[in-house]
Amino acid sequence: MPASATRVMFLGLDGGTQLAFEPLFARGLMPNLAALWRRAAFGTLRSSIPMVTPVAWTSFSTGCTPPVHGIHEFYYVETSDRTVRPNHAGRVRVPTLWQVLSAAGREVVSLNLPMTYPPPSVRGIVVAGADAPGRDWAFAQCPEFGREIFEHVPDYTHKIIWKGRPRKLDELRAVAARCSAVFRAQADAAERADRRADWSAMMVHFHNLDSLQHRLWPYLDVDETGVREKGWNEEVEGCLRALDEAAGRLMELASKRDAAIVAVSDHGFGPCKALVNVNGLLQKAGLQKRLAYGTRFRYRASRLRDRFRRWQTRHEPGGAGRRLPRSIDGQVGCDWTRTVAFAPFGQLSGCVFLHPDVASHADRADRMTAEIVELFREARDPETGDPLFADAFTVADQYGLDPESEGLPVVLAPSADGYQAQAKWSPFRGDLMRHDPNLPATHRMDGIVAIDAPDIRPGGHLLADLHDLAPTTLAMLGVRIPDRMEGRVLHEAFETPLPVRYGAGPILAADPRQEELLVAFCGGEE
Repeated sequence: MPASATRVMFLGLDGGTQLAFEPLFARGLMPNLAALWRRAAFGTLRSSIPMVTPVAWTSFSTGCTPPVHGIHEFYYVETSDRTVRPNHAGRVRVPTLWQVLSAAGREVVSLNLPMTYPPPSVRGIVVAGADAPGRDWAFAQCPEFGREIFEHVPDYTHKIIWKGRPRKLDELRAVAARCSAVFRAQADAAERADRRADWSAMMVHFHNLDSLQHRLWPYLDVDETGVREKGWNEEVEGCLRALDEAAGRLMELASKRDAAIVAVSDHGFGPCKALVNVNGLLQKAGLQKRLAYGTRFRYRASRLRDRFRRWQTRHEPGGAGRRLPRSIDGQVGCDWTRTVAFAPFGQLSGCVFLHPDVASHADRADRMTAEIVELFREARDPETGDPLFADAFTVADQYGLDPESEGLPVVLAPSADGYQAQAKWSPFRGDLMRHDPNLPATHRMDGIVAIDAPDIRPGGHLLADLHDLAPTTLAMLGVRIPDRMEGRVLHEAFETPLPVRYGAGPILAADPRQEELLVAFCGGEE
């Protein structure tokens, strides 16, 4: 029987990819992570569908796929009032790894992980990720720990700092220095959390690796798009060294606590060939009609009304953290009298809804849905002939769900590797594809995993899914795996198969504190 782990330390390397790591390891830029890979079982970790932050990290933390855990994109549609609303932890339908461990009497630490706001009621410490609306909100589960961090670790932030590609070297230096400080502060916060909690699992999530790659991928110089520009490469490499330094400190902490180490990314990364206009595709196919000149008042008025409400709310006492619903009319500028289908949101996937008048007639809805699926499956890059979407399917058929009752699109079309589908596109521009110098890289399906634990079988032989890590972690810790977890235990990572026990798992009960935060988060309209 293999030796069991007493603890597990997660290094959340958001957007981590072997495509970049291998050459960076070879150049000696990330020696701590390179050493981990040499002694670990590692390999490919396939992301969720779609491969976006809230879906992927929820799949990781629940051990389930989107149809079971209930998170399918950044947003969902509230059909009762035709508004677009942000997804949040309160909509996750199954227990997370942190809740399962807490129910088993274990303490946990989770720092900066997306989809942990509003925070669950668990033993230990949970600091929310970038989806928390403000710093105090991120520490809502552990305000005393928050006060310690505010005082002693001022560089700590849960937010993404790479908002755009720096235009000048001086701007890059300033943001790179901030990024490096944030990476180091995350290790500081983890060491302080370790002194407060007798944790069985600790997650430290490095979100700014993702945003760094989005904006500055060519300066990693790891593939054919790489460039060398004096000063720029050095600043980017400095950020990577700071990340590796922080990871090394966490590995030292794991060694002191006799913890297994699991490095995990939510998706991979690679060059972005083009952005794809989802609503533009629908318009070209005659399924959506653009607003004519002189008829755009309703669209502009809806957008102005939404913006004014957000501005007004931010200036109310306690209002800075609220995420107000957005009207569909303000998200999609089209002639609703002649529109069949529309995409009110979507980052890396086509999220297509039917006009209510079309959806109310079953035969016509079926015909239009089939036409939309075929449209996205046949969409090609005119320059290369490559498909723009990895797939297209009806949510009802693929997931066995009623999309309207769930606030989900009728058709979901995940982007193909190298392309980034977007709903956010000027309704007055007809171009279907464009290159964005501010976004030289984007998500890919294949991420990374590396496991260093007792009885590990080292080498690059793993091929796993993101939702396999939660049950594997529970098996390593000797905790029962809830029956609803869909992932499998990665026995092949170990010299001897892990002992596995299954059980019903904890039941999600109403958490008054989470409900209170959720009402505030949604402006009292959830």
